[in-house]
Amino acid sequence: MRNFHILYLDNNTFIANQVKIRLEWKGYQVEITNNEQTLLTKIRHQSYDLLIIDLLTPKPNAFSLLECLKREKTMPPTIVVNEDKDYRLITTTMHLGCQDYVVKDHLFNNYFDQLSLSIFQFFEKQKYEKSNTHKQKKNPQDSSTKRLINTTNWEYFLAQDVVQWSPSKTSTKTVLSYEEFTEKIHLEDLAHVKTQNNICLFSHHPVEYNFRYLSDNKRITTYHIQIKAEVDNTGVVKRLYGQLQVLSLRQLTDENQQLKLSFLDNTADAVFITDAQKRIISVNDAFNTITGYSEHDILNQRTAIFNTEHFDTAFYNQVTEELKNKDFWQGEVLILHRDGYSIPVWQSSYVFKDTAGNISQSISVLKDISQQKAYEESIKLQANYDPLTRLPNRTLFLDRLTNAIKLTTRNNTKLALMLLDLNKFKSINDTLGHHAGDFLLQETAKKLQAAVRNSDTVARLGGDEFSIIVPDLEKSTDVELIASKILKTFKQPIIIDQQEILITGSIGISLFPDDGDNIDTLQKNADSAMYIAKNKGNNSYYFYTHSLQLETERRQKLITDMRSALLNQEFSLHYQPIFDLNTHQVTSAETLLRWNHPESGYIPLKEFIPIAEESGLIHEIGNWVIEEVAGNIKRWSALGLRPLQISLNQSVSQYSLSECHIKWLEILKNNHVPPGTITFEISEKIFIDKKNIYLNSINELKQKGVQISLDGFGTGYSSLNYLKKYPVDVIKIDRSYIHSMIDDPTNAIFVETIIILANKLGIKIIATGVENQQQLDLLEHQCRYAQGYFFSKPLALKEFEAFIKRQNKMH
Repeated sequence: MRNFHILYLDNNTFIANQVKIRLEWKGYQVEITNNEQTLLTKIRHQSYDLLIIDLLTPKPNAFSLLECLKREKTMPPTIVVNEDKDYRLITTTMHLGCQDYVVKDHLFNNYFDQLSLSIFQFFEKQKYEKSNTHKQKKNPQDSSTKRLINTTNWEYFLAQDVVQWSPSKTSTKTVLSYEEFTEKIHLEDLAHVKTQNNICLFSHHPVEYNFRYLSDNKRITTYHIQIKAEVDNTGVVKRLYGQLQVLSLRQLTDENQQLKLSFLDNTADAVFITDAQKRIISVNDAFNTITGYSEHDILNQRTAIFNTEHFDTAFYNQVTEELKNKDFWQGEVLILHRDGYSIPVWQSSYVFKDTAGNISQSISVLKDISQQKAYEESIKLQANYDPLTRLPNRTLFLDRLTNAIKLTTRNNTKLALMLLDLNKFKSINDTLGHHAGDFLLQETAKKLQAAVRNSDTVARLGGDEFSIIVPDLEKSTDVELIASKILKTFKQPIIIDQQEILITGSIGISLFPDDGDNIDTLQKNADSAMYIAKNKGNNSYYFYTHSLQLETERRQKLITDMRSALLNQEFSLHYQPIFDLNTHQVTSAETLLRWNHPESGYIPLKEFIPIAEESGLIHEIGNWVIEEVAGNIKRWSALGLRPLQISLNQSVSQYSLSECHIKWLEILKNNHVPPGTITFEISEKIFIDKKNIYLNSINELKQKGVQISLDGFGTGYSSLNYLKKYPVDVIKIDRSYIHSMIDDPTNAIFVETIIILANKLGIKIIATGVENQQQLDLLEHQCRYAQGYFFSKPLALKEFEAFIKRQNKMH
């Protein structure tokens, strides 16, 4: 077998690898390929003993490939496999000269058993043909065909799938299905019977074999049968038919002895024979390979020598009882290797009994399934556990949650579902690299497992999102202790690349059955609670409430409505003029987004922009704004209006895509708008979070001529260092300082300081929110540019154009 070379074509990599592993355990050499072209290349350069083809891997099917191989005379013996048992396809396959057609059962073990049997049948057919050719050369007159007579007492009609036979000359004919007939054949002989019948069926050559059959009176009779095929003029087999002969005990003994000795010598599985006292009296060579015991070591030892503690005396007593009743037992066990470690094996045991019905001898076959078990364990691990943290993944988490809900219902207790999200994880991942992010997730997994009870389940659902199932709670407040313990562990920094990294988390909690009686509802509500926890600030948890559900539904509706707004042109732009206080002319304008909802009317920016940022829609909305502004600038040029510097408010979230500047510059270029006429207004926060990533886009924009304006300066994280450290062209002083200058001299000094410093650095200053003459008087000698309701409110497009035209006429 080790020189028997098989080529397997199947685009299902998992199944192909499984087949390869198991066939190689049997001693075959197997190559796999997943496409037709590679298969043709391999066959043209190398010979194979057998080809296995998945019917639907070549498109549209394998028939054209097989015809190609036949034309080239390079077609090896071939087995076709397919998911459907289609007799039309089977017939076509056989006419193309294939050896067999195997159905790919959805249960892999069934499929492999059928495929393994088909390969075995091919072996037997080859041996038979070689043997028959040799016999006929030696004695042409002595052929099995000559010995067959037309008188039949066994017939198998394929179309009806029935067997008609007379077990003896005196018995009447019995009609039963082929399945019913094979069910009464001795288990040891069944594979051989099916093999020989299939050889006759597919090759049309006569066959003969022995088999044991259990009659209705429970007697086992051994028959010798000679079978041939009746074939119609189209080459289709109508029936198999033959003559039976009952074998004598002497004939059986001689043949069985030869068969057993051949089996013992050649199998790759360990075989041992025991006497009535369970002492080992014979082993084959493979026994030493698998167990480590040589024949000298093991002879006359009891089988208990390789029993492990995993299988106690009661287990083996039960096996013995089954052997007494059925003569056969098989199952998975662990045996003890001579070196002391355990080996998983599949054991098949047969017994021989004396005339009194007592077990006189037994023969057992041990198949080493270590590789199979390791592979199955690997598949199980991949299917159920996150490879990075070794925590249960989403699949196993859902299974655990389902079981926990059932247990909670039965015990009439409560269950808590906690969803945890790490704050600013992406920032750490982007700044320090993916290796740091992976390490952070692994350390987080350890922290969570250390904080929960043994009965709780910690799972990683993906990214930086974790879930904890807390079952069997007597009262809902008990989960607060666990949530607090988790957040407390986050106060201990994690060392990454010699840096102390402090992470925080946000936890949302939903309770069963209070907040939902099914998995989907519990998850949705825990997610809603986590969203609120994030808004509360670092290291916080939040319980789901009904009002929170309403808020979640409102948020989801807004996201849906925003998508519709982009499609239905519900967004519009207003423009607020910015005045040069020296010339009293409009030199620029700030663009302001407006949303006129068809049902709710105008929706304030503060209501939908944060949700657009959270959902990622901010990118589409931001691109629409730039596209709309570029189109309006072209329009104003056509109308003959004076060129203006147009500024656009931008969210920090718009810069989260590292190549965002490419898209924006492309929009300006397509609309023939010089980048120098555009100012992007950003908040100070952009220089705090992920500044390296954000600064790359900002610098690219600056190089192309786009101006950068710092909006709302003086609030939040304000620092005068920004003015000299970062690429800022314009500063917009926040309206809160402008409004308080009159009553608060400190703010007036602050504004004056900013203006002086900015002027020296060549940075343009704009005062925002100017609403009266008194505020303007304080600014006029210091600040050159201003905007506010004192000059004009934000205007719709046509109103703004009319306003600019009036200004042009005035000046």
